[in-house]
Amino acid sequence: MANIVRRLILALLLASAVRAQNQGEGLDVNIRSGIDRAEQAKREHDSAYAQDATQRKRLYFLAHIQEEKNGQNLKKPVDATALAQQLNQALAAQGFHAVKPGQVPDIVITVKYGRGVPPNPYTGFKEPGRPDLSDTGTNGFVAQHKKYVGLNEKFARVFNQEKLIIEVRAWEYPPPKDPKKREKLVWLTTMYVDDPDHRDLNEISAKMLAQGAPYFDHHIDRESEVQIRNLPPEGRVKVGAPEVVPEPKSQ
Repeated sequence: MANIVRRLILALLLASAVRAQNQGEGLDVNIRSGIDRAEQAKREHDSAYAQDATQRKRLYFLAHIQEEKNGQNLKKPVDATALAQQLNQALAAQGFHAVKPGQVPDIVITVKYGRGVPPNPYTGFKEPGRPDLSDTGTNGFVAQHKKYVGLNEKFARVFNQEKLIIEVRAWEYPPPKDPKKREKLVWLTTMYVDDPDHRDLNEISAKMLAQGAPYFDHHIDRESEVQIRNLPPEGRVKVGAPEVVPEPKSQ
């Protein structure tokens, strides 16, 4: 009997492992994005400017990609070189161009990735640059605001659970000559997915970036966070009812 129970447990574990291996299937990519407040206001009040792609900062230099370590280990170490290649492809698909020798960039791109709880966009930020973005709050959450009605469930789902996160930032170049002035954060796009215990960021980062890239240098209202669902294909593995196999007779 003990062997039969062990076999049943093993069958269930194997079925769970098969589901976990399908990393890209059923992957819901959540996206937040914000741009500089002054730039957002200009686009809202000048439709011609907003539609003129030549006014956008598109020449970039990728400065660094680094893990945001907070004591929570990723399932596997991330290949930063591969992540950089994926990001360059995603940027190119949206009309951005990496600088060539002798060129001066419009923006400097930095990337953070890791495992953790996404920042709450309804509360203030202490991090330099973040309060200047149009997707963030400044002085905390105001519960009675009509736009916030019904968000309690969303708070519980998003802000209190760990995610796998990729955050892409664009900084204005050149930086201020005055060392006392902060660098200007032009835009920030954050992509995150659930289930960090069973997902390898190496296997899903390309899809996360591909889904998030169309929102680079675009504003998403705080209450209109985008979620892109990647449903599994029609063909899938189905695990039937477990069958009890009798123990072989001892000879």
